[in-house]
Formats: sequence, structure tokens, C-alpha cells
Amino acid sequence: MPELTVVIPCYNEASRLPRLFDLVRANRALDWEWLFVDDGSTDDTASLVQALVAEIPDKVALHALPANCGKGRAVREGLLRARGDLVGFVDADLAASPLDFRPFLQNDELHAGRCVIIGIRLKTHDGRVRRHLHRHLMGRVFQTLVSTVSGLNCYDTQCGFKLLSRDRARELAGHLRCDGFCFDVELLLLADRLGLRIVEYLIQWEEQGHSRVRPWHIVQMFFDTWRIRSRVDASFPPPRG
Repeated sequence: MPELTVVIPCYNEASRLPRLFDLVRANRALDWEWLFVDDGSTDDTASLVQALVAEIPDKVALHALPANCGKGRAVREGLLRARGDLVGFVDADLAASPLDFRPFLQNDELHAGRCVIIGIRLKTHDGRVRRHLHRHLMGRVFQTLVSTVSGLNCYDTQCGFKLLSRDRARELAGHLRCDGFCFDVELLLLADRLGLRIVEYLIQWEEQGHSRVRPWHIVQMFFDTWRIRSRVDASFPPPRG
């Protein structure tokens, strides 16, 4: 059983995969599973990953969805199929490096399923987070809406860097329903209701561009968050007081 499974959701990522593949090859000594979930890509994503699976079959796996179902669905499928003691997920563009999971792999609270670790992209003077201003502002607007609607007290629910135990990953995935970009909110809200502590860490982040999130998506994400809160409240009512 691997120490860690890194889930990488992919939709038409062929142009970005070579850099990620180089990182996987350079770190094949790690006791990690690299699980690529192809979300119905129409480019060469699936064939490129299949070639890497053939090259490193004991480290790399591919799960292909039959159609483009959404990032939330892709991550959910990865969480359910991960074999590692711990499960993390990152984006294929390497805005955050999966190698930054390493400092947390001996965390007893994480292994015991008592917490979920999430990265935060906080712009600081030391340049650890390199992010376009408009993306930063969009993120802050959305996080304000999320905090208001969901009640979550998190700085950055949408950061593509999260880590939890395999058992908790499967438990949460069993309750996830959001297939779109708001799946992070649903995952963290469920984690909070199930008693997990949400632990935030500042991570290295370098914006890669070509985001599929547009300003008008914030409106849709607001309503998605409202529906998520209503659905979670129905199954896991918030504690009184």
C-alpha cells in the first residue's frame, strides 16, 4: 500500500503534462501512487498518461471518465479509488507542487483522520505566492460569498492542494454530489460537519494562466454554494448554539 496517492484531475491537459511527468519520473523512488483521472478529454491527455502508465506501471494509474463530467466528479472518482494511506489532490498545471505534501506525511492527526490539510494562497512580501491581481480579487470576492453562505471560516477553499487520510477521503467522497468547481466547498463543509479539523498552511503557488474560471462563474458558484449548504444541512445539521 503506497504512503500517498496524488490524485490529478485532467481535462485537456496534454500541453501541461510533460512538466508533471518529469516530476513523477524524477521522484519515482517515493512510495507514492500517481492517479490521473481523465475527465473526458478530447486532446491527447489519455494517451499521454497511458504511455506513462506503461513506463511506470507500479507508480502511475489512469482512471478515465466516459465524458466530461466536471472537476468535482473527477476528484471524487480519484478519492474513491486511491490506494495510499493518505490522499492528496493537486492540479495538473503544477501551480502547487505535490512534493509540498512531504512535510505532512508523518502527521499523526492526519493519519488518524482527525483533520484535513488545505493550502492557502496568501500574497506576501516574500513572493511565495505569485498570482495575477484579477485572479486574487476574484478569489477574495468568492471567499467572502462562501463564508457568508456556507459558514465556513476558511481563507481559501478553492486552493488546489488538499490532503487527508484514505478512509476519510472515501467517506467524504461518498457524500459529495457537486460535479463543478464548488466541490471544494462541499468537501470542506462535510469535513467540518463530520468533525474534522480544517488545518490551513501557506504554500508555494505560481499562477499558470489559462484558468477555466471566469468572473461570471462567481454568480453560478454562489448559487451552487447555497444548494450545497442546504443539502449538507439536511443530512448533517449544524450543531446548535
